[in-house]
Amino acid sequence: MEKTQVFLDYANINRGANSLGYDLDYGVLLHDHLASLDEGRFLVDAFAYVPVDPRQEYKNDEEIEALWKAGYLVNSKVGSIARNTYKCNFDIEMTMDIMKIAHETKPDIIVLATGDSDFIPLVKELRKKGIRVEIASFVENTSKKLAMIASGFINLNEYLEFDEEENIDDLHDEDLEEENEQIDNLQNDEE
Repeated sequence: MEKTQVFLDYANINRGANSLGYDLDYGVLLHDHLASLDEGRFLVDAFAYVPVDPRQEYKNDEEIEALWKAGYLVNSKVGSIARNTYKCNFDIEMTMDIMKIAHETKPDIIVLATGDSDFIPLVKELRKKGIRVEIASFVENTSKKLAMIASGFINLNEYLEFDEEENIDDLHDEDLEEENEQIDNLQNDEE
């Protein structure tokens, strides 16, 4: 089993999902796609970095609670107001935490869920230490250079397509069950 640590840049991944019209289930993402036991991965820990809008500090409370329930250790930080929006940069905190984990627990794999090119120097440094670094992101929101220098790329677009196919299959299964039930009812009525 390969020891795996996952780091989620929530703002980056959530923005990518929203731009594609998707609402991600971060628990399924974590356990079925980023650190799947089927792939021989043992999830040591998963960390999520969630920015908080200072104008609406409690707006993300449900999302943060859902991340905790899904198994993430959540780090949140209140941003600062910048004109009509807010700014909350987690790059330094994420980098420090990742380097600390790399030094202390020596994982085999680090999955970095982001498409942000600011993490290129970090990825290079981790790879020099012999750690496999996989970037998980949507193709449209991923720095090409970041994807290129990583050990691997987990295309979240495929995850969404996979889940859509599962949902369609579930609907077909439900339709078949309903049809079978109707047939049974008709047969019982005839008797």
